[in-house]
Amino acid sequence: MKLEFDPSLIEEVIFSELKVREEKGDFALTLEYHSCIDPVYENFPSDERPAQFKKIEWDFFKKLGFVKLIKEIFDEFPGLDEKACGGVIAKAVNNFDEGSYLTKGMNQDAGQKRIVVKILPDRFLNIPYLKKLVRHELMHTSDMFSDSYGYRDERLGGNPMEESIIKERYCVFWDIYVDSRLIRNGRETLSDKEGRYQEFSALYKKIPDEVKMAIFDVLWQDENFTHDRILGMAKDVNEVIKISEGLPIKHTFKKKKTILPGAQCPLCQFRTYQWVEGIEQDTYLVNEIKKDFPDWEPEDGVCGQCTEAYKVKKAVC
Repeated sequence: MKLEFDPSLIEEVIFSELKVREEKGDFALTLEYHSCIDPVYENFPSDERPAQFKKIEWDFFKKLGFVKLIKEIFDEFPGLDEKACGGVIAKAVNNFDEGSYLTKGMNQDAGQKRIVVKILPDRFLNIPYLKKLVRHELMHTSDMFSDSYGYRDERLGGNPMEESIIKERYCVFWDIYVDSRLIRNGRETLSDKEGRYQEFSALYKKIPDEVKMAIFDVLWQDENFTHDRILGMAKDVNEVIKISEGLPIKHTFKKKKTILPGAQCPLCQFRTYQWVEGIEQDTYLVNEIKKDFPDWEPEDGVCGQCTEAYKVKKAVC
């Protein structure tokens, strides 16, 4: 696969490498670099210098072995050669900007896609981590190309807050799917099972630990995730909890209904992040709600907006 590298990424990677070596007292590469760069100022007019600098930096980037390293990771995914028309290794501006996505190739009529992997320049100072990162991202892109996974680049929530919460959950589930398969195939990746469990656990703090661990074990072993299934779990916590049904978990842990931020209010059916606590202590409100929703119980929860509506109704009456 033909790979392209972002010139701004190359430049920063080289400067970082020179700095690290200089701090260790090794100036050999710095001297070599300047022996190539300095003559450009004397031999080329100002408008031609940027192109010359890029050529020199590209040669140094290759000499440092980074091009070969990235290509070797791409070679671990031979199926991508048939599906992608090329790859781009671009500069990420921060941790949140790192990642991968597909973009239109040069031949847009053929519907070809190029793989874009965005990486922070400092990652090239830690080769073992860099390999894990690129491998992890290429597993993501493999899923994007997979018909069985059914990936769609779409808006995940109805408003910015909902979008952020659903996206965070989606990414955690997808990372579980990615890293579990890589590890089963004997390849190093960004996080191990324990690390991914901690991320999963942090999302669902109100689910009892025994239930969370049982659910996570099922997720970790699953080989058939799809975009729609992950999105369904990211949007509705009840889909996550359903996984625990039938598993060997103490019955007491499944009796109490778990209500998490982002779930639908059973009254208005809107997703809410503001559940009212202690509603069972307000007998009047409970009775008024049950007049309209006979099957509702306080443990089912109620959002703040619905609670306020019933309080207004009480005041009017």
